[in-house]
Amino acid sequence: MALSFDSSWMWYPSFQEDREDTSGSIVGFRRSFFLENWTRHPVSIHITADTRYKLYVNGHEVAYGPVKGDTSLWFYDEVDIGPYLKQGDNRILVRVLRLFYGTTYAPSFARSAFGGLRIKVPEDYSPLKSQLESSTEWETAIDEATKLRVDEPEDAFLHIYEHVTSRGNTALTWIPTVLLYYKDSTGNAPPWNLSSRRIPEFEMKSTGFAAIHNIKSSLPDHAWKHHLIDCTVPKVDSGLVLPAGTTHRIDLEMTNHTTAFLSFHFQRPTQSGSILRVKYSECYEDQPEDAPWIRRKGGRCDYRKELYGPSDIYEFEGHQPDHSKNWLDDDESPYEVYSPFHWRTFRFVQLEIEVGSSDLVFHRIDMKTVHYPLHVEADFHVAQSGSESAFWQRMWDTSVRTLRNCMHDCYEDCPFYEQLQYAMDTRSSALFTYLLSRDDRLARQAIVQIHNSFQAQKGLTASRAPSHRQQFIPSFSLFWACTVCDHFEFFADGDFVRTFMPVIDAILAYFDRTVNTDGLVTSKTEVGIWNYVDWTTQWKPHGIPPGAKRVGISTFTNQLYAYTLQKVAKLATALGRPSLAVEYGQRSSSIVAAVLDHCYDGSFFTDTLATESSSVDRSQHCQVWAVLSGIFTGDIARDLLHRSLTSARAGNIVQESTSMSFYTFRALSLAGGSLYDEWFNELWGPWRAQLELNLTTWIEDGVSQRSDCHAWGSVAIYELLVEVLGIRPVEPGFTAIELRPRTTLFSQVNARVPLSRGKEGSNQGKNLRVYWEPLASNQVQVSIKLEGGDSIKVYVPDLDRTLVLDGKEQESRFVIDSGKDIS
Repeated sequence: MALSFDSSWMWYPSFQEDREDTSGSIVGFRRSFFLENWTRHPVSIHITADTRYKLYVNGHEVAYGPVKGDTSLWFYDEVDIGPYLKQGDNRILVRVLRLFYGTTYAPSFARSAFGGLRIKVPEDYSPLKSQLESSTEWETAIDEATKLRVDEPEDAFLHIYEHVTSRGNTALTWIPTVLLYYKDSTGNAPPWNLSSRRIPEFEMKSTGFAAIHNIKSSLPDHAWKHHLIDCTVPKVDSGLVLPAGTTHRIDLEMTNHTTAFLSFHFQRPTQSGSILRVKYSECYEDQPEDAPWIRRKGGRCDYRKELYGPSDIYEFEGHQPDHSKNWLDDDESPYEVYSPFHWRTFRFVQLEIEVGSSDLVFHRIDMKTVHYPLHVEADFHVAQSGSESAFWQRMWDTSVRTLRNCMHDCYEDCPFYEQLQYAMDTRSSALFTYLLSRDDRLARQAIVQIHNSFQAQKGLTASRAPSHRQQFIPSFSLFWACTVCDHFEFFADGDFVRTFMPVIDAILAYFDRTVNTDGLVTSKTEVGIWNYVDWTTQWKPHGIPPGAKRVGISTFTNQLYAYTLQKVAKLATALGRPSLAVEYGQRSSSIVAAVLDHCYDGSFFTDTLATESSSVDRSQHCQVWAVLSGIFTGDIARDLLHRSLTSARAGNIVQESTSMSFYTFRALSLAGGSLYDEWFNELWGPWRAQLELNLTTWIEDGVSQRSDCHAWGSVAIYELLVEVLGIRPVEPGFTAIELRPRTTLFSQVNARVPLSRGKEGSNQGKNLRVYWEPLASNQVQVSIKLEGGDSIKVYVPDLDRTLVLDGKEQESRFVIDSGKDIS
């Protein structure tokens, strides 16, 4: 058998990864060619790099990628560069951000042990194939002037913040590339399992700053304000002159928490020596107790306090005689522009400028917000007295904004600090996404990526994926299994979810293997396992209940395991595997019985064995999950929840944080009766408090107050659309739905929910418009209308009948008693 090799990757010949002063290097690749008699037409290339790339064609930035992946699934982009080519000389430049493999830096970015850039022309024949594809005709250079900071105390995860030194002594030395040869015969393959991009391109929109504060400058305040705030499109010749030898510091504010690419434009100074420092911050605060982990925050716009956060540092190069020092070979440009490679997260940006021995002319800041292109089709409006309507509109807008800011090329736990896709966080974020739009592409990718992190010797998926540093939280594997079940409920894609059943079964077997003689799952305390539950003050510093850690039995873990078994049993039945469903059901019943026997003290479920617990080993969590796992139902469940919420409010048991609030609402709903309605308004107290503190996105938690943007706080999306509006699927895929509106909570509602899920990523389908208004005698008139699509069955429990809606017909109207318990 003849041997064959893949030679589609190229790289810098003697690339070194043993540096300790940076988390990686930026490597340039360039190619010039001449086009004669060029007529514009599409020219597609497949491009990817390890770890990130930016593609420029004739000075235009054309693409940024690839989507975050790992060696199990590495993505490439198909890019049409035809619109940017021209007759005559053409130049292509690719800048590759290579994060070093043999370090613990930048865990948010998975990478292989080998750097590389790959460019292929997909067509079998193209006149530009030889000019564009990877070859030794490309030239490459290392940007020695740019270091990715590992000395930033505010940055423990990303390591993408830059220190760019003056290029006076660091000229770009261009040399021919080398091709990398990987055996691709006899079962061998390159280290990257390539796949085309599975999610759409980022949505980018130009934006600007809303306000300026705390100006410390020899220039008058109004000059800064006019130039950066009032003058949104400054003229080329209207730069702000910063005299030689002066220093300036200003704080710039966005209207809302933002994720964006930035570029800072200055007139190229005659000499080097000036320095720009750019600090990114989420809020004004007191000096952190422990940066970046534990913060001291109050009103986010208290301009008397300080801004804390990671910084970029840029040293101006000024005019240089050698154009090879300039990335775009554009030495004639009158501007010196600093553009950080990766997008940044911030609500406030602080600029510190030290002007060297020649004047510095500040022209403008270009900024483009960047997000996953979430097409929001849902809406929710209420008509309440006083300020309540405005409050609920802010709740809705803030929840959508928070989710959007945590969606880029994966779901992110917090864009400011980690940008890691955690399984627990992803479950709620995916559910919120399904309710806002019918786009499941990011969720499908997340399910696959976490699935691919499975380690057979542990029997668990990683807590987060993709990542350069694997971490294991056993309960997060269960949350991932629930995410797979959720997807089937919303999309009914049996072929997709069926592929994950073997790993789900292995995860459930991991917990089954640890069951002791009392019938309870035991929690291992070992290197590489983190038994995290929630961020609470009493469970500092690592979110683990002390009783569970002390005894080795976690009531929460047992309850979550039983809950997951029940959900997977339902999925197994739908997939035609009844025997497996019976087995899971039996295992769940056994765990439920054991928890009731050993972890209930007659009043509350304790965090561990009741016989081994003290007064501090009681939490709201175990009462919530006792209901969710079916240990208690009906009146007993409602009584337990009511007492636990009252006790948590009084500080007598551990109260949940933001991350677990979603499940408290689920337990209240499941318990039935009027309990959900009774507690509804009070439970939103923490969100009201955040709005009063001028937050524009929801916090990660109220204990460490580390991040001001975390999508697990966007629970209002689910509560308003599923619980208040009352829309639930009766059949997987929303082919038939149930409508249980909670008309006692709002007197008037007008809302819309996307229903039909259709093909993967499709925006085609039907929406259900629901609105109600009060009538006399405690009655409410409810109107429902199908917008687009074929007919759908809507079961209304309050009427005990099913309505058939057709997208071509007028809305259906019915009257219900607003005082009646319809839970």
